[in-house]
Amino acid sequence: MHQLQEVFATAEGEKAFEARLHALFAASDFDAAEAILAEHIATMDTPVAELCRQLDHDAIEINGLEDVYDCVDGLEGEPVSTVIIVAANPPDLAFEKGKTHEPFLAAMLYTDEDYAFSDKPADQIIAECGNEEGPAWAGKEEDIELYLEIEGFGPLNTALLFHKQRHFFRDDNPPQAPLRYVEYVVGCWWRALRCQQAIAACVKKHLHPIGIGAVVAVEDMRPELISVLAKPATEQVAERRPAAELASIEAETFIQRKVVEEEKEFSGADLRRKVDEIMEEAPEPEPKKRGFFSRLFGRGRSVDKAA
Repeated sequence: MHQLQEVFATAEGEKAFEARLHALFAASDFDAAEAILAEHIATMDTPVAELCRQLDHDAIEINGLEDVYDCVDGLEGEPVSTVIIVAANPPDLAFEKGKTHEPFLAAMLYTDEDYAFSDKPADQIIAECGNEEGPAWAGKEEDIELYLEIEGFGPLNTALLFHKQRHFFRDDNPPQAPLRYVEYVVGCWWRALRCQQAIAACVKKHLHPIGIGAVVAVEDMRPELISVLAKPATEQVAERRPAAELASIEAETFIQRKVVEEEKEFSGADLRRKVDEIMEEAPEPEPKKRGFFSRLFGRGRSVDKAA
């Protein structure tokens, strides 16, 4: 029997385990979170645990954040201070069995004009994300399309999406939790960890050198997490390249304020339009707590949870 089967036998035990991890993610202490999870994965002989062991740091590839400089260089007004990046699974994947599914990334760029990201500590930003009416910056993103892609999660993400035991009912006070449920919970945390680590590495490489921080959220898949990757002190920011250097950049690498309507990858703007269509066609839902992702796009909107 695995140690966590006894821990998860009670709801209180599972909540305590997850609360410890939530605190580490909120502090962006991914190394400590990995140490806890890796210890349990190492002693777990299950298919999901094996997928977790195969999902190493270098297995994840993210593209798109390297284009942020080209997006913001030369913009008038307040400079972009923060990129909010949300990782999620598209809706309705439960009806697409037989395929490998990667999460998608949506990104929005913000200045300090409506919310002073640069002056706020991480705990205040995370608390603002929890505002049920929507955070202060909701709907105030810059009119810029930024396309991000993430690859490498397919096998683990797909296994978790179609896992056969995503719930555990304790009506009869069982002495232990099923191992399949334990592997599901730990696998979800490992997916979130590798996602946050991969994004953090890209932020450190592409955003911090130009004085831009990030807020990273994992939404619409268990667990829902938020971490803040604050931009470095001003004196640590590298000098931005002069605009003349942009002359050699291919035109398609620019992300413009106004774009011609064309077929493109799923993006934050696409998601906002989809949300509007859903809200127009769907019946009035029962009141429920809305996630960070749904609140982010504007006050009063909601998005149904994906599996």
